[in-house]
Amino acid sequence: MSRIKELATVFNHYKTYPRRCYDKIRFVKVFQERYPQDHYSKEVEILLSMQGYEPAQRGADLPWWGKEYFSNKKGFRVMVICQDSLTEDAGSVVFAAQFFSSGIGYSQYKDFYKEYLNLVGVNKYFSPNKVRTVIKQFDQWNIDFDYLYITDACKVYNYNSWKDRDFDRDKSKLLLEAEIELCNPNLIILLGSSPLRLLGVDNYSEAVESGKSIIINGQTCVAAPFFIGQGPSGNRNGLGFKRRLEIASNLIKNIIVN
Repeated sequence: MSRIKELATVFNHYKTYPRRCYDKIRFVKVFQERYPQDHYSKEVEILLSMQGYEPAQRGADLPWWGKEYFSNKKGFRVMVICQDSLTEDAGSVVFAAQFFSSGIGYSQYKDFYKEYLNLVGVNKYFSPNKVRTVIKQFDQWNIDFDYLYITDACKVYNYNSWKDRDFDRDKSKLLLEAEIELCNPNLIILLGSSPLRLLGVDNYSEAVESGKSIIINGQTCVAAPFFIGQGPSGNRNGLGFKRRLEIASNLIKNIIVN
């Protein structure tokens, strides 16, 4: 659990996940109550127990990791960095990532989704169809969910701000770089333009269409379309989007398999 505590220390520095905010009817809290034996339910509790500060700005969605990601077992570790959680028409993949655990999945999420919406009384969260789409795409990329870490790009808001997408980009970049260093993945998949820009790569189109991996801070990265949103690739049914997704998919599968 030492790596979980190291991760908790990183987040504590940026005050992103105040513990008391997760004692109420929050997605992760309800998940923990329904799936208390899941590895994430136990390990995220360790992370949250070290976030004892008061809320000072808007929070973000918690990252998710597979049951072997922080173990000593050999495996090909993949880190997926998503568009920011409030990206229009997409929502946060990280929000529903708990259901990527072994033995849980799309069917369980459908039931959980209905239960959670009844509790909170709103209908604006990550839909079951999106969960199914993400699981299918990750499977096609040959990602082993037990060795997956998934997080959003920008996570640190400006101090004392509760406005949507009012990020402190400098601190968000430092936090993301700290996450990457601690997680030390074999491959980073950058979904959409937000993580690319945050890490200093401005030309999304060139990064995707080159068909080549890019090295950022010594880490092998692949840029891929954010396949559950529209983003700079345009309509998901368009030829441009499909071509870019195919380019990224071929590169990702080749790196993971080899």
